Amino acid sequence: MPAKRRTKEYDNRPIGLFDSGLGGLTVVRAVREALPDEDVIYLGDTARVPYGNRSPETVELFARQDLAFLEKFGIKAAVAACNTVSALALPNILHEKHSFPLGGVILAGVEAVLASGRRKVAVLGTRGTIASGAYEHALLAADPRLIVRSIACPLFVPVIEEGVTNGAIVHEIFDLYLAQLLRDPPEVVLLGCTHYPLFRPALSQYLPKGTLILDSAAAAADYLSRLLKEKGLCAEPGRNGRAQYYVTDRTPGFERLARRFLDAGDGEVIDIHLADVVNT
Repeated sequence: MPAKRRTKEYDNRPIGLFDSGLGGLTVVRAVREALPDEDVIYLGDTARVPYGNRSPETVELFARQDLAFLEKFGIKAAVAACNTVSALALPNILHEKHSFPLGGVILAGVEAVLASGRRKVAVLGTRGTIASGAYEHALLAADPRLIVRSIACPLFVPVIEEGVTNGAIVHEIFDLYLAQLLRDPPEVVLLGCTHYPLFRPALSQYLPKGTLILDSAAAAADYLSRLLKEKGLCAEPGRNGRAQYYVTDRTPGFERLARRFLDAGDGEVIDIHLADVVNT
């Protein structure tokens, strides 16, 4: 594992990001664009994806193992780039002491909505995320004046993973789930799944003009940018930040999906057996 690298003014240690699969790579892409000086370590637990059909206790166990792996790199901050972990595991884990600040995509998304100053909110997510009520509860806890609608869009993920992000089929799927938003438009739409940013251009064409679209990937990058500045953890300016990707199973179609989420190929991809690593 790389040694910690810190100067008096700057902190060049890496940022840790993790997800149950590859959707969190959209967060990596946003972070790499927003924070090009920073090194990033990404863990995709592809051997156990999805987390959404697991019990809360199992999700919390998996999240702790993911964090234990990232902690071996001497990370300076971590983000759960997974809505299931953010909803079911982080509330407990955040109460504990860590050697680094820890956040999740739900917190980042809520902060983005609040910063927008808009009140009528529609949250789009998977069945599991919407059923958890995590976004709605967090939004209303932050500002009870918000008017929040939550819409499950279960076909979004498989269609995106097939590489279809625009066209007639996508429009029909939008009609299936989002026709209500055309009749009663929200002021802001929050994409509560790390796959969904790939639909952002199509959604911009579909939704009424003036609808603000926020996604968890961009929100997580903004959250990290603010956090690093507030904590004095920014890397030295002008560095060429590097990315390393770890997966627990190189599934069929992995390379194709990874390129789609990252929109470019960069960094080394390393296969690991998570149990062996976190127990050493």
